Amino acid sequence: AQATCPQVAAYLQPSSPFRSTTGHSFEASRAMSGLGLEIRLAEPGAKLTKEQKEKVEDNFKLLDRDRDGRLTVQEVGILHRAFGQNPTDEELADMVRAVPPSGLDLEAFIQFFSKNYRPPTSEDMLIRAFQVFDLEDAGVMSADKFKEMLTSLGEPMPNDEVDSILKEADVDGSGLFDYKSLAKRLCEGPRRIPDLP
Repeated sequence: AQATCPQVAAYLQPSSPFRSTTGHSFEASRAMSGLGLEIRLAEPGAKLTKEQKEKVEDNFKLLDRDRDGRLTVQEVGILHRAFGQNPTDEELADMVRAVPPSGLDLEAFIQFFSKNYRPPTSEDMLIRAFQVFDLEDAGVMSADKFKEMLTSLGEPMPNDEVDSILKEADVDGSGLFDYKSLAKRLCEGPRRIPDLP
């Protein structure tokens, strides 16, 4: 179980009640968000543009492996995340409860996506969350302090999630990392296409 960009931002917000653990795969989320497929809407429930609908249709067809014109519940979750959404596994499970066992056709998926859309966490938001703990305004943070905060404050983040995040940080010989670089890595995603299950 690992964390995503919005989850790290939420954990770092001292006033945020969201400090829960998830089963959401950090690597899978980053991989999908890094494909250049992100769809941004003005607000949840907004209509997709013609270009956005075409992007959904093209990727819907690619994911519809049995070519029945429907995505399974699992495929709905995969495609929802591929378009830049980062719900936790628990949030996604709540969203897909309404998906019938037969899955969703293209129009139903578009409605699902629009209804469940959340504006993505930006790199700037994550940097601001880090800055709350950068009392000296140095632009760096101690890896040990970071791990201690995330594993002990509020509802603790599991060690394996923090370790996965720290693997993305360039920790120097003094145990410090540039949190702006880490924020960029967490929010931009990797440079490879994920393996589908």
